[in-house]
Amino acid sequence: MENFTIGTLSAARGTKLQDWLPVLNSRDKLPVTLINGASPGKTAVITAGIHGGEYPGIEAAIRLSKAIDAGEVHGRIALVHCVNQEAFFSKSQYYNPLDGQNLNRVFPGKALGTLSERLAYTLSSLFFTQADYYLDLHSGDIHENLTDFVLYPLLGSEEQIATSRHLAALLDVPYVVGSSSNTGTFGSAAEMGVPGLLGEIGCCGRWNEIQVEAYISGIRNILYYTGILEGEPRDVNPTFFKRMVGVSAGATGLWYPWVEPDQPVSEGQPIGEIRDLFGTVTEKYLAPTSGVMLYVVSSLSVKLGEPLAAVGEPE
Repeated sequence: MENFTIGTLSAARGTKLQDWLPVLNSRDKLPVTLINGASPGKTAVITAGIHGGEYPGIEAAIRLSKAIDAGEVHGRIALVHCVNQEAFFSKSQYYNPLDGQNLNRVFPGKALGTLSERLAYTLSSLFFTQADYYLDLHSGDIHENLTDFVLYPLLGSEEQIATSRHLAALLDVPYVVGSSSNTGTFGSAAEMGVPGLLGEIGCCGRWNEIQVEAYISGIRNILYYTGILEGEPRDVNPTFFKRMVGVSAGATGLWYPWVEPDQPVSEGQPIGEIRDLFGTVTEKYLAPTSGVMLYVVSSLSVKLGEPLAAVGEPE
């Protein structure tokens, strides 16, 4: 019987293993569940907690790890419940407080780099190399207000892109957005030939049952489609955007947005401004394209270069 082995962890056929996986070349460890199905099939890798304040995906991954029985799985499922634990327990948005890096900007990582780079390297070399599908569960971070959407990578072959797009639609959130980024989790996996997605459900450093259940329901829908779980995937009808166009801060200061997530906007429409600590306007911002606001930063303070907002541009 073929074992499901990732690093130092190994689950026999028809069993589930929950344990701590050492990060490569580090004393840190990852909370991991390996589910090796009773019968062969595809392998799905699911990660959560790439950023510290993105809670619904972390709770969904934990619940799925408990709820799915190996006897109902055709293939294999690997879940990493919370990747960036330093950021999570420090309540740190974007950055790992030990190295000041955004984990989702350092993939595929480095074997002997910073902690963030070693985390990325561990996922890339141990998990992505075994995956047939990759699902990364995000939310709006502590300071990000958003409407639920999902990104899929515009990388790889036409067949791979089509698979990623369909998987993203099956998550069953309102908006599905193509992305050419290759620095983050799903872009790095895509460059290794693995179709997948990056979900965004929930926001502002909060979580509730509706958001967690939305993730669980969407992930199960994908697992039905892939045959990893038995069941019929439900029909979905999202709106597809060809890309997400972001706006970044041109100065450090106080951010005053004039739009909300899920609000339609026209190219050139004013969407907000930055003022200094005397209340003087230093920067004004316009919608970079026509479409729908996907997220708007909710914090009063912003730093030079940080994201402010993003618009989904319809196909």
